[in-house]
Amino acid sequence: MTNPSRPSTSCQIQRPSLTDGNEHLNHNNGKQFLSRSLTFDTEQRQQKQQQQRVTRPSRPSPTINEQSPQRLGRSLLSNDNWRQETMVDIRINAKAIEQSDQNILFGRGIDPLPHVREMLTELSNTEALLYARQCRVVVAKLRLCWGDINEEIKSLLKHKEYTEAAIDHIRKDLIINNESVKIRKKPKREAESDGVDDILAAEKYHLTTIKNILELNCKNIVDQMQKLDEVRQRVTKVGKERSVVTELICQCLTHASRTFELARFEKLDNAQTRRASITNPPARPTSALGFRPPRSTRTNPASTTMTSSNSNLNNTNITAESTLLDENGLPLVGHLLPFTPDVIQVFQEAAKLIEESREIKKQAMNQIKDAFNDAKAYSLTVNQSVAQKLADIITLAQHLTISLGENSIAQHRAQRWFDLTMSAQRFNAGPLSSSSFKISERLDRPIIRTFQKHPGNQVPEAQITAKVTTDLQQSAEETRKQLKALKIVGQRLQANLIDKEVALDVDAHLLRRRRERSNHKWGVTKYVHV
Repeated sequence: MTNPSRPSTSCQIQRPSLTDGNEHLNHNNGKQFLSRSLTFDTEQRQQKQQQQRVTRPSRPSPTINEQSPQRLGRSLLSNDNWRQETMVDIRINAKAIEQSDQNILFGRGIDPLPHVREMLTELSNTEALLYARQCRVVVAKLRLCWGDINEEIKSLLKHKEYTEAAIDHIRKDLIINNESVKIRKKPKREAESDGVDDILAAEKYHLTTIKNILELNCKNIVDQMQKLDEVRQRVTKVGKERSVVTELICQCLTHASRTFELARFEKLDNAQTRRASITNPPARPTSALGFRPPRSTRTNPASTTMTSSNSNLNNTNITAESTLLDENGLPLVGHLLPFTPDVIQVFQEAAKLIEESREIKKQAMNQIKDAFNDAKAYSLTVNQSVAQKLADIITLAQHLTISLGENSIAQHRAQRWFDLTMSAQRFNAGPLSSSSFKISERLDRPIIRTFQKHPGNQVPEAQITAKVTTDLQQSAEETRKQLKALKIVGQRLQANLIDKEVALDVDAHLLRRRRERSNHKWGVTKYVHV
C-alpha cells in the first residue's frame, strides 16, 4: 500500500499568533487541531465543519510577517540590508516550519499506523486460518464422498456376488438339463421324440437366455465398479490437493462437516423465510398456516432463550463455514476458492454414478429374482411333464400287462382247440395200418355187405369220413396259424412291456435325479458350454 501524494498547495490553517495576549489560547487550539486524526471520527469532524460554516469565524491573529516589523521596528540603529537578510531567513524558517507542520498534520491522516506490521500479520494469519478451515470443510465433504463411493463399491461387490451365485445356479440348472437329455437314452421303440424332449429343449433355451442376461448384468456391475474406483481415485487426489493447507489446524472433519451442514441449513431457512415474506403477508401468524411451535417453546420461555443462545453460538462457530455459501445456501465456486470446479465436478460425477449404481443394483436384484422364479418354474414344468410321462408309461404298461395276459389265455385256448382238432382229425382218420382196423371200423363190415346186396343201397361213409378228416386238418392248420399269430403278438407285447419298463426306469431315475439336485448344494466338476 503506497501513500497518496501529499498536496503541494499551501495549508489553509494558520499558525498561532506569537503575541503574548493570545499565546495560551492559540497554543491550545493549535495543539487540539494538530492532535486530530483524519482517519477516525469522520462524522464528528463533518459536524464540526458544518458548525464552523454556520458560526462567524473569529478574527485571525496577525501573521509572523506582520509581527516581525512590530517587534523589530523599534530599533533605529540597524542596517536595512542586514535587517532584510535576517527577515528573509526568518520568513524562510517560518515557511519551513509551516510546511513541516502541514506534513505532520497530513501524515497523521494518511500515514500507516506504527503497528501495521502486527495488524497485517494478524490479518494474514486470520485469512490463512479462514481459508484452512474452509479447505478443511471441503476435505471433510470429499472424505464423506469418498466414504459414500467406497460403500457403494462394497454394495456393488455384494450384488456382484449375488449375481455370480445366481449365474452359478443357472449353470447348474443347465448341467441338470444336459444330464436329463443324456439320461433319456431309451430303447429304439421309446426313442421317438416326445413332449418331454421338447420341454427340455425349451428349458435349455430359456436358461441360456437367463444366463446371458445375468452375465451382462454382472459385466455392467463390474464396469460400474471400475467407474466408481476411478472417481474414488480422483476424490482422493483432489482431497490430498485440498488438504495441503490444513496441516496446521485440527483435523476434526466430522465436526467441520456438521458445522457446514448447520450453516447450509441456516442459509436455506433464511432463503425460504425471505421467499415466504415476499409471497405471504408479513402480519399473518404461523398458526394460521397450520404450523404450531413446539410444546417446549410454548410452555417454557427459558427454552426459547436457551435455543436463541445456542443459535448465536452456532452462528459464531459457523462463520468460516458460512462464507463458503451464498445467500441461497449454494457453495461458492471458483478456481481460487476452496470449492474449485474440479471439486464440484467430482461431487457431481460421484452423485451421478451412485445414482446409476442404485439403479443397477435394483435392476440386478429384480433380474436375480426373476431368474430364480423362471428357473424354478421351468424345472417344475419339466418335472411335471416327466411325472406325466411316467403316469402315461405306467398306464400303458398296465394295459400291456393285461393284454399280455389275455394273449396268453388266448394262446392256451387256441392250443387246446388245436389239440382237440388234431385229436378229432386223427380219430376220424383212423389207424395208420389196415391191420389195425377193428371189424366195426371197416367199410366192408357184415352189416354193410348185407345192406349192399340189393342194388342201389350205398352209404357215403367213406367220402364223408375223408371230407371230415380233411376239414379237421384244415381247421387244425388254421388254428395253428392263429396260435402262431398269438405267439408273435404276445412276443411283441412282451417286448413292448419290457421297453416300457426300461423307459419307466429311465424317466423315474431322471425325475429322482432332478429332484435330488434341485437344491444346487453340489459341486460342479465341469460346466456346460452353451
